[in-house]
Amino acid sequence: MFPSIVGSTSVYLLPGDPVTNVRLPRMFNAVFERCGIDAVMVPVQVAKRDLAVFVKAAFLARNVRGMAIAPPHKPLLVDLLDGCGLFGRVAGSVNVVRRIANGELEGDLFDGEGLLGALDHYNIPFRGKRVLILGAGVSAAAIGVALAEGGTVNGAEHIAFHDIVAGKAAGVAAQLDAFFDATTVAVDSSDPAGYDLVVNATSLGLKPDDALPVDVARMEPHAALFDILLRNQPTPLVRAARARGLNAQAGFEMLVQQMPHYFEFFGHHDAAHALRKDADFLRELIYPEAMAGEIRQPLRYHSSSVA
Repeated sequence: MFPSIVGSTSVYLLPGDPVTNVRLPRMFNAVFERCGIDAVMVPVQVAKRDLAVFVKAAFLARNVRGMAIAPPHKPLLVDLLDGCGLFGRVAGSVNVVRRIANGELEGDLFDGEGLLGALDHYNIPFRGKRVLILGAGVSAAAIGVALAEGGTVNGAEHIAFHDIVAGKAAGVAAQLDAFFDATTVAVDSSDPAGYDLVVNATSLGLKPDDALPVDVARMEPHAALFDILLRNQPTPLVRAARARGLNAQAGFEMLVQQMPHYFEFFGHHDAAHALRKDADFLRELIYPEAMAGEIRQPLRYHSSSVA
C-alpha cells in the first residue's frame, strides 16, 4: 500500500534519466510503511543539463530530506556537494545526498559496500583473493574501492580491471592503487583464468543477443561470479556459469545490501537495524519469478569447493 502523504511527510527524491525501471522507490516506500516512518520516495526524471539547478532548488524545500541518485547522474553530483565520503571521493561518484543541519549537502556511495554485503550473504570468498572486474565505469570503480579499502587481509589482495575502452581501466586502477594496499592493475584481456572471483560490471547481458563478457569455460573450478545487472536476470552469463557448476549470483542482493546503509545515512537507525535482521520482504519485491526460490534458499558458496 502506498504511504499516506500529509503535511508532515518527509520527501526523498530519486533523480535519474530515465527513471522508468528504477526499483529503489518501491523498496524505500516498503521500508517506510513497514517501519512506520512518515516519508515517501518519488522518482523524478531530470536531464543531465538540468541536474545542478534541480538539486540546489529541490533542497530549498525543507521537507526534502535527501536523494538517492540514479544513472547517469552519480558522477555529476560530486562537484555539487559540500562534503563527500571516502568511497565517493575516490570513485568520483555518489548515490545518496542529504542536507545537514547547517544547510550543506553531503553525499556518499554505497554500491561497493552493497557488493561486499552480497558476497558475504552468499559466503563468496574475496578477502585476500584475486578479483577480475569487467568494466571500469562508475559501479566498477565503486566495487574496486570497496574491495581494496579493507587492505589485503579484509579486502582483496589483487584487483584487475578490464574495459574495452582504451585507457579507461588504467585510469581507475591507477586511482585505486594510489590510495590502497591491494595490488590494482588494468589488464588487456577478459581471460578469467587465475582469478578467484569475477565481477561483471558491464552492460553486457541486458540484451538477449549480447556476447558473454567473459568465457566461463576459462574460469577456475573454485571461482565464483557476480553479475551486477538487475534486468534480464538470470542473464546468459549467470546461467552459463551455473551450468558449469560455479557459484554465480545476480545483482539483486547488491541492491538489498545497500538498503541498511541508505537508512543509516538518512538517520533512520531503527529501520537500518531491522533491515539487517530481515530483508526478505525487499527481495520479494525485486527478485524475478525465475529466481524467487532463491530468496529463502540462497545458493551459497561452499568452502568445500575451493581448490
